[in-house]
Amino acid sequence: LGLQIPLSALTNQTELQQFQERESKRQKLQEAGAAGFIEEDAQAGAILPVEEEGQVVRPIVPFQACLEKLAAEELVDDFYSSALGNKAVASKTVRLKTFPPYLIVHMRRYCVAEGSWTPKKLDVLVPAPDQISLGSLRGWGLQPGEEELPQEAKETAQAEGAVDAVQPDSDIVAQLMGMGFSENGSKRAALATGNSSAEASVEWVFAHMEDSDFNDPVPPPASTGGGTAVEGPIIDPGSVSMLSSMGFTEAQAQGALRATAGSLERAADWLFSHSDDLDGALASVNEPANTAAAPSSTDAALGVEPSASFMDGAPEYEMLGFISHMGANTGCGHYVCHIKKEGRWVLFNDEKVAESQNPPKDLGYLYVYKRKV
Repeated sequence: LGLQIPLSALTNQTELQQFQERESKRQKLQEAGAAGFIEEDAQAGAILPVEEEGQVVRPIVPFQACLEKLAAEELVDDFYSSALGNKAVASKTVRLKTFPPYLIVHMRRYCVAEGSWTPKKLDVLVPAPDQISLGSLRGWGLQPGEEELPQEAKETAQAEGAVDAVQPDSDIVAQLMGMGFSENGSKRAALATGNSSAEASVEWVFAHMEDSDFNDPVPPPASTGGGTAVEGPIIDPGSVSMLSSMGFTEAQAQGALRATAGSLERAADWLFSHSDDLDGALASVNEPANTAAAPSSTDAALGVEPSASFMDGAPEYEMLGFISHMGANTGCGHYVCHIKKEGRWVLFNDEKVAESQNPPKDLGYLYVYKRKV
């Protein structure tokens, strides 16, 4: 579950602004060789001390605000509508069809700075609660008056424009190459994100720049007449990116989405449940004969019936652990882990293990929650 951090929802705007003003004055006087600064409106000439270490004021954004950001309606420009046969403005909302036994919450602290296009880390406090309720995020499928977009029209349009669809956007490629990335890597990023935007492509690059084929030429589009292509649902590049951010390769993410009819939630469960023999599971999913011979291969590959009770449950979760990043930016630092064991929080820092009296649950990067029984 990827959560953006809406800085517009911070709760300590006044304190933060005062701290930033004091820091600005202190830095100016430090450059001039002063040890403190004189308050501008002080009548008695009182000297204010330099801000001591440990008194840094960081923006505070409620965890609930991040959930509300996820659930809020979002307008999508240039959305291709198979019902209209052209692009239009669409609205998108995110809801959960099922609530898995374990839920991974990804706090998106890393982003690309506007204007400079440089990666940065958001130094923000987001107090994560020990228990969360996600009932407001449950989806109930089509509502009265709603209908699904025609799937056949969409597939036909994509087949007719297959050549155009596989061409990376030249503007996006040029922007990425201007940032120092290779041409092939830039093309792969544009294609993987569906030519959506340069920002989405940059995020994809940071997640895949260590891939062995990152700088390889982009492969030609698969032939539609050879009979060897794997049939399946249309894979959403955003879902692939989300699964890749969890540590899986692009091929593994695509295979899992193909095995679960494109469902992001079920694909994540599928990957974890087949972790013992992931290569074998992917081979069975990608085998053309299997997909052609069994119309219900989605559930067969998953190994459960669609209505299996363990795939869904109450939307109540409790925190098991979290990973945090110690460092000022994306180019340096160190990751540590806190896990709750027998009611106590334990810090795991490489070979060092110790009890944590005050775990920094407001600085987490990845959180693991378990569904309450």
